[in-house]
Amino acid sequence: MDERAARRAICETARDIWVRGLGAAADGNLSIRVGENRLVTTPSGCHKGRLQPDDIVVCDLDGKPVRQGKPSSEIALHVAAYHQRSDIGAVIHAHPPMATAFSLAGGQLSDVVVSEVIFAFGQTATAPYTTPTTQDVPRTLAAYFACYDAVMMARHGSVTLGRDLDQAFIRLDAMEHTARICVTARMLGGGTPLPDAEVDRLYRVAMGDRQPPYRQPGNACPPMEPDGDRQPTATTSTDDQIVRAVLAALSEPGTP
Repeated sequence: MDERAARRAICETARDIWVRGLGAAADGNLSIRVGENRLVTTPSGCHKGRLQPDDIVVCDLDGKPVRQGKPSSEIALHVAAYHQRSDIGAVIHAHPPMATAFSLAGGQLSDVVVSEVIFAFGQTATAPYTTPTTQDVPRTLAAYFACYDAVMMARHGSVTLGRDLDQAFIRLDAMEHTARICVTARMLGGGTPLPDAEVDRLYRVAMGDRQPPYRQPGNACPPMEPDGDRQPTATTSTDDQIVRAVLAALSEPGTP
């Protein structure tokens, strides 16, 4: 994608993220790789629903601006993804409310509850908590980017990767949609993950012999749910209360 088209695409997708309630106005960041050593990205502190093409910042592949503008403080996260995999053409970091709340309440998005997630992005990993805007973020996430296309950052939202911005956005939207299904199913007393054998069959249907790295024998991928970073498992009654409260809050008038 040339730079002009990439600028427009970022503005359009950032607006979609804001309108659909996948992040607050100034939250998150997006980028597109536009050459061997160039990327375009959202500026720091911008309103995602009001971006114009001229607002977009051009950086080298180390995250340093090559023209006027200040990139997001999380630019190192994007750089880590591009350095890790040559097939990645776009990165979205967002704060999807239902997926984030579900994870905070102890839900595991790595569980395959609905079959569509395998076709959309495989499975979601959850990376341990790291302090936002620090170098701890890319250092920790690099290993996840090598293996997964959708990653939840504990207490810090999501990262979705794609060959282009549309694919990265589709994966973000599918993650949040799946989290809504999981939360609603828990509220209704269900939500059992699919058996491992059926998950294996879904991968074969979706990908044939092209298994993702985390499903290959002897892989060195980080675990989907790292030990020591999950919230304590709640009792059934408490879990139900959490789910009901989250669902009620996100269903109030005016909530996208």
